[in-house]
Amino acid sequence: MSEIKQTRRLQLTGGSTYIVSLPKTWIDELGLKKNSNVTLVKNRNDSITIFQEEQNKKSNALATIGKNDSKEAIRRKIIALYLSGYKTIEIKTKGIEIPTTHRSVIRDLVRTSLMGTEVIESSSEKIKLQVLTHLTQLSFEVALKRMYTTAKNMHEEAMEALNETDTEHAEEIIKMDDEVDRFSLYLLRNLNLALENVQVLLDSGLEKPSDCLGYRTVVKCVERIADHAGLIAKKVKYLKSPIDKKILKEIEQISKESLDVFENSINALSKRDYIMAENVATSVSKVIEKEKKLMDSLKPDENTAIIKLILEDIRRTAEYSRDISEITIDETVQSVIEES
Repeated sequence: MSEIKQTRRLQLTGGSTYIVSLPKTWIDELGLKKNSNVTLVKNRNDSITIFQEEQNKKSNALATIGKNDSKEAIRRKIIALYLSGYKTIEIKTKGIEIPTTHRSVIRDLVRTSLMGTEVIESSSEKIKLQVLTHLTQLSFEVALKRMYTTAKNMHEEAMEALNETDTEHAEEIIKMDDEVDRFSLYLLRNLNLALENVQVLLDSGLEKPSDCLGYRTVVKCVERIADHAGLIAKKVKYLKSPIDKKILKEIEQISKESLDVFENSINALSKRDYIMAENVATSVSKVIEKEKKLMDSLKPDENTAIIKLILEDIRRTAEYSRDISEITIDETVQSVIEES
């Protein structure tokens, strides 16, 4: 335990300043020396963190791929390194040319999924990626808001395509999911970095490392809501005929209420509003009740199966919104209780 924890006595100097000595072995391991600048942070949990500005700075990662690696395996490896926080990622082969299919997978991944990442070097046996975007350039709150807005727009446009049975519009909506995935990976990357680096945590607007766990769930919920919007759009082409206007009107009403709770869940999170979050959780039950009522009333016809799947997607949007509101409730419950 002496390697990670020691007890030292505070000393008073000059009548107004307290000092504490630090183990020499720790200072040497961290590469600090006399007159090095460090930053102190007073945390909400009554602890104090001391850190250096360049702590846990990850630079270069090397990933080796083979000709027998699948496209998905290559994608997973690169995404894992991106999420780990490396600034440059080299993809190399062992003495052979990178297959054309693999090269296309890497370039498509950079273009569609890895925000702020560029191919800075490319040869027959190596591709080098650099992550250019930093948290200070696109804050966590702004990125989450854009991710939410895109997911919400996808759902609204999917309902428009459903109303008009417009398959071309539906195909465009499906492509919008790439943008949500880009924000999702970017946010998850920065949450991982924030767990390791106090400065990233502070720059992100979060107050303590445990916040990262809740926000990771929020990001995944918004991503899943966008996925369900894409699924609604995909089902448009399977409709045998336009949906009955009365049924369509009821679907649109449930959709609107589902999006309302989605919006309110994000607002409650942003404002750290316990009461608003509690209202969202209550409202979701009403959406689910309406969805079930319409589901049970559907009479068998050529579109019934598709309509039921669409209703399920809409219900899942409300349920994920409830998950977001519950994160806010967990984070803000101290604001509505009295400690004895």
